[in-house]
Amino acid sequence: MNFSRIIAVLRKNIIHVVFVLLLILILCIIALRLHAWDNSASSVDLSDVDSSAFDREVLDYFTPYTYSGDPVNDQDETVIAFFGNSPFADDAGTDDCLAEMIGDLADATVYNFAVADSTLACEDTEIDYGNGDRDLFGLYWLTTLYTVDNDVLLQYAKEYGSYSTEDIAVLSMLCNLDFTDVDVIAIMYDLSDYLEVRKMYSYEETTDITRFAGALEASIDLIQTYYPHIQIIVMSPTYGYVVAADGSYQDSAQVTFDDEGTLGSYVQYEADVCYSKFVSFVDNYYGTISVEEADAYLLDNKHISVEGRRLLAERFMEAFEYYLKYQA
Repeated sequence: MNFSRIIAVLRKNIIHVVFVLLLILILCIIALRLHAWDNSASSVDLSDVDSSAFDREVLDYFTPYTYSGDPVNDQDETVIAFFGNSPFADDAGTDDCLAEMIGDLADATVYNFAVADSTLACEDTEIDYGNGDRDLFGLYWLTTLYTVDNDVLLQYAKEYGSYSTEDIAVLSMLCNLDFTDVDVIAIMYDLSDYLEVRKMYSYEETTDITRFAGALEASIDLIQTYYPHIQIIVMSPTYGYVVAADGSYQDSAQVTFDDEGTLGSYVQYEADVCYSKFVSFVDNYYGTISVEEADAYLLDNKHISVEGRRLLAERFMEAFEYYLKYQA
């Protein structure tokens, strides 16, 4: 054997030889690590792991304070106006009310315009005052009262006499509040729109107020046009149940009405509007009271316990504190 010839060949191809040796070394290391991982993984007991946790993607979207115009509110105190239905309306005026809880945590003055039996979307585009139409208390029409000075709504409501004293009080308070003093508008509706089969969205008319997402978008447009200094924080519905004819509870993640989608679909559309409008969105459906926590924090199929409201208040503060962090 001519060793000198072999050595000469090796010297000539030293780079290739080193490369092959390194490749073999790397492959050996990978093989050893895979073997070790396989042994450790096989020893882990996965029987107690909640697989649903891996399917949950929280849709939170917190925005900073971006208003760069001249100062509007010269008050030292923070003022928050609340709009929605039961989550804010339940136990209104007491320490157990979600709006009051948030006010305490934020050290803010609270104005609560939530109406328990209202929905975000309207049933029709016009209001039938003579029949006490609850569309009057949909988010869009309430928003017109303080943006475009649409106080004719209050006049008609009084003239037809088909609304309660409490209803009239909400409208009057809205007309009388100077929204230049308001720092934050909080919006939260429960799953009533889903249960009452209000349509979700219109691709032809994105601000259609008879659609869940459309009414929200139309309302946000008005607020951002007339009061651009106000920070908007939208809170999604929590998880809730559908009540069947026999009184049993059904999973809202499985039930659809008129092919409109599940409750989760409504939440996604709501989030999409907030994303497109650069508005803070707090995902309560996946991130606060989800299907796993529902039995612990719901009083029935949709109303939230006092303990559940405390969770919601804490979640609101995450978005609120993010806003404060970047406030001019």
